[in-house]
Amino acid sequence: MKRNIVIAVVTAAALIGGGTATAIATSGDDDTPTTTHPVDTVGSDDDRRDDDRDDLDDLDDDAQALSAKVNAADAIAVALKHQPGTAVAVERDDDGADDDDRDHRGKAAWEVDVLGGGDTWYSVWIDPNTGEVLGSETDAEDDADEVRAALKGTSVTAEEAAEAAASKGTVTSVDLDDDTRGWEVETITSGDDDREWLVDLNRGKVTADEDDDRDDR
Repeated sequence: MKRNIVIAVVTAAALIGGGTATAIATSGDDDTPTTTHPVDTVGSDDDRRDDDRDDLDDLDDDAQALSAKVNAADAIAVALKHQPGTAVAVERDDDGADDDDRDHRGKAAWEVDVLGGGDTWYSVWIDPNTGEVLGSETDAEDDADEVRAALKGTSVTAEEAAEAAASKGTVTSVDLDDDTRGWEVETITSGDDDREWLVDLNRGKVTADEDDDRDDR
């Protein structure tokens, strides 16, 4: 019990002070000499392994996007045939491959957000290799009017934005920019160069997103 208390105190001290802490092992006998052992609390092997694993997962996701037979524009077209409405976003959702999610059937997928009638939203999952609809769900959000207002009078759809940005690389996501500057599109190339682009809502012109502050631009 005393050993557990000492470890807990050392762990708390390390979290507060950062860096290397010293654990002191004691026994129930006060005359027993103490022994010190350095405990490295920063940059542990477990942390490095987790970081490496995350990097590998990102590379794997990119590789899947590059090899997919169904691209983002195709996925939007399939989703709208399944659920008519206005496509507002599409992105690769590979998390579903990690479990037996009923919406993904345990597969990676394109997730397409479709605005239907009223405040009803639909999420439709499309198999990136076969174009099959894997599942869908309905949700009610309170931003439907804002989205409709942002798209009112515009002529370039999310599907057309994905097609326009495809000249820059493989499209991995399309979404309506928060400031309604246009469609925000992310692409990846075979050289692992991810970029963000803006596609004009009326002309379809593709320009580099000036707010893209990622290190690999």
